[in-house]
Amino acid sequence: MTAPPVPAVPRSFLCEHASSKSRVLVLLAHANGPTCVQAVFTCRDAHVAQHAARLLSSAALDGALTEQQEITAHKIATALPDAPAASFRQALERARASVWPSAAPALFSWPDDDRLEGPAQDEPELPVSATRSPKDARLADLPGLVVRVVQLREFHVYDQAKLVAAAAAGGWQPMEDEELGEDDPHDLVGAVMFAAESTGELPGMDWLTDAQEGQLLLPARGDEVADWSTEPVRINFGTGWRLQQAANPYAAPPRNPGATAAVPEEPQPDFASLFALPAACDCEEEDCQKCHWTFTPRTADLLFSALDELAEAAYDDAAELGERPVTQDDDGAWGFFSRLPQVTWRQNLQWRRNLARACDDLAGDLQRGSWPRPTCAAEEMVLHLALGEAPAHLEAGDSAHAALPKHRDDYDFDACSDFFFQDHDVLWLYDSKYNEGSDEADGSEPSPIPPALHPDNWFEDFGNVPARSPERGHRR
Repeated sequence: MTAPPVPAVPRSFLCEHASSKSRVLVLLAHANGPTCVQAVFTCRDAHVAQHAARLLSSAALDGALTEQQEITAHKIATALPDAPAASFRQALERARASVWPSAAPALFSWPDDDRLEGPAQDEPELPVSATRSPKDARLADLPGLVVRVVQLREFHVYDQAKLVAAAAAGGWQPMEDEELGEDDPHDLVGAVMFAAESTGELPGMDWLTDAQEGQLLLPARGDEVADWSTEPVRINFGTGWRLQQAANPYAAPPRNPGATAAVPEEPQPDFASLFALPAACDCEEEDCQKCHWTFTPRTADLLFSALDELAEAAYDDAAELGERPVTQDDDGAWGFFSRLPQVTWRQNLQWRRNLARACDDLAGDLQRGSWPRPTCAAEEMVLHLALGEAPAHLEAGDSAHAALPKHRDDYDFDACSDFFFQDHDVLWLYDSKYNEGSDEADGSEPSPIPPALHPDNWFEDFGNVPARSPERGHRR
């Protein structure tokens, strides 16, 4: 007798490549056991298989495809032989519905008496974390530093039934009926909290807001860990910056969108004083120091504006993207992250927020009257982007910029590129040999990325320049 189907939820789709074939696999979550992998279809074209897995993952997450993605799906089905094409279409429908029927034996379930766990002990040994960082310790009793991070997250639930089913398949259990209120009879809040504690993404919900504040707790300042604190822990994320902008649609977003309305916007740096021009000299002698290139106030002003705008765009795009990858199907929709080399497109939310902070770090150099000196590969990349953007910030009618002193070296961003970088190696990552599926690629496997340039290592400090303070936070 055939076992009845067991409902599971497709989380994502992966590829397994061999020399002669490629398999597309689905990662399934179900309520009675761990996440499992099952085969979807096999084909000979690794490129088609990879695109199919990427498209199926988008369908599982969003529940629908864009018009461009529908066109891509048709191309994939056309490129596949009949049998795998039929399996791909069936998988696409299941991904959209967020339900994957599987036979009971295909999904592993935890046994009630797991012989590998061993017999229960009367006095279980404490985990290493409990001995190194005991939960009942006060701040002064902990030998290391303590950092407090408070997060604010908001999610839009556009399909309640789909979200609850996906959370239940992942192991979440709702509260008992007698504990639920009339306004939330299905424990929707609990399902969203379950998602927020893991990836922050489940079918049926979108990530709207992600803000955080961090601070270093110091006993000398009277700080204390929350469990021992005599004062309640309060964090003011301020009023919404979009609300403030709606009241004055011609005003630019504030430099710190999390700040309260009572905090005045940070004034524009006085670049005329920060980068005072040397006395004029036209002798053009080879050894004359006064004739050497000068980083001028007007150049600094445009570069600062470019870095500031890139930081805003990066924070906005990071919040909307969440943990989702950038894809070619996005067609440049993510103005900041789409412009990065493709090898960065699958980085996570925290990586993207750190890249946004890199823009602010370089802008901070300018605010202090220093040349922007990259301290890591991430800062090199964003500085390259800012130098390319800076000329576009020369706006007609900008009286503040027009008041800055003129100099023959104004807007010489090519010279900035020569003087501000130790090398330009990070730009190698735009080479097609590192990018899977690039239009210029010859169909061969992407080349290995040099370790120093791998996106996972972009925030490793250069050893020959002062590092940034590890205590600095994020703009928002």
